[in-house]
Amino acid sequence: MMHDIKATHSFWNDASVPIVAVRYTRRSAESYKAHCHREFCVGAVTEGKAVMTVRNSTCVLSPGLLAVIPPETVHSCNPPESGARSYLMAYFDATWCCSVQEALFGRLRHFIPPTHFLVDNGALYASFLELSELLAGNALPLEKTERAMQFASELFLCTCDRELPAPVKERDGIVRDVKEYLEQRADLNITLQELAAVFRCNPYHLLRTFKQAVGLPPHAFMLNARIERAKRLLLEGMAPASVAAETGFADQSHFHKTFRRIVAATPRQYQLRPAK
Repeated sequence: MMHDIKATHSFWNDASVPIVAVRYTRRSAESYKAHCHREFCVGAVTEGKAVMTVRNSTCVLSPGLLAVIPPETVHSCNPPESGARSYLMAYFDATWCCSVQEALFGRLRHFIPPTHFLVDNGALYASFLELSELLAGNALPLEKTERAMQFASELFLCTCDRELPAPVKERDGIVRDVKEYLEQRADLNITLQELAAVFRCNPYHLLRTFKQAVGLPPHAFMLNARIERAKRLLLEGMAPASVAAETGFADQSHFHKTFRRIVAATPRQYQLRPAK
């Protein structure tokens, strides 16, 4: 059975193609905690199945289907109980995605998300697998960029509704400011009471409002921000022990455990690149 074979995790990114990075995971039964990314994420299961939860919506991802996750959208994508799966996940730069959409649809005020989190389109699925293979190969950076743009254009044309209204404003005007505050100070051990004092509001109101708007409570969002920064530092070549200290973890063990719960790979596995 697939889960009897050792799982592998590998990652690809290239400074000459900064618009996209890719994760390649094979035969893994590891699960993620709910988390979010700044990038626009596209994923595909190539073996087995995965249970995908985006906010409060849950569906089953299997070969032939694409998962599409807008930037900063809380999600998880885990194997069924006692199962394993192989999958690909691409992380497209959000600003670049907006520029592709503007080229397709005209000037926009915001990123237009796909109308559904699950895309059932055989041609797009095949195109995504081809792109993932091309990116990790020896093609020229120009070809990789062109193919990424071609795929993104096809995906947006097929899945985005240009008539969608602008996103509803966050329930409370402070949520955006709180997110920025936590991201800039993610290495500090900020308490809810301190946060409420900074923004001059009731701690319970802040907690409830933030969780409703973001999908994560403030502490989980802050941990997610720590891990996102840790990923960047690891790619810059910093040793995991130094990254742990730099991002505010009590020790390397705590960093390792938290990183694995959110990324479903160890810091060292994430740092070893290219994938193939």
